[in-house]
Amino acid sequence: MSKTNQHLAQAFARLSKGASRKKIYSRKAARDGRPEVARLLRAMSASEAVQARRLFNSLIGKIDTSDEYLTTIFEKELQAILENYAELIHNSTDERPALLHALSQLRAAETRLRSFYSPDSRDVNVKTDARYFVCRFCGYLGTDSPPEKCPICGASRDAFQEIH
Repeated sequence: MSKTNQHLAQAFARLSKGASRKKIYSRKAARDGRPEVARLLRAMSASEAVQARRLFNSLIGKIDTSDEYLTTIFEKELQAILENYAELIHNSTDERPALLHALSQLRAAETRLRSFYSPDSRDVNVKTDARYFVCRFCGYLGTDSPPEKCPICGASRDAFQEIH
């Protein structure tokens, strides 16, 4: 990969991370009673997401945008995330048991995501009219309706957000 493409990929990663962080901070600002700050942070998040998409488009050919994108997502990216969680869990110390518990829950949520993919057919197993609900605490992805209680972290039904 050329130096320019390396820098583009780094900028893409930073913008994606920044957009996600600002979205999280916007929720904190809203909880803190600062709706104007929350709105600004949401707008900044949206701006950085647009910028990241534009840089992503500049990296075509460097980041897999082929018809094999499901293979990339499910066999490479999810696997790398699961391996990263396993390493984090393995290297965690007993001094932060809450972190170890959270990492285990996040790994379980990521494992659930992998369950939507069939390596044999290299395709996803989804229904045409499926509805998706994500637990805002651990990331568990439920289908059709939110569960009464998250099977991973135990959060109540109210913790689930429907994804449209």
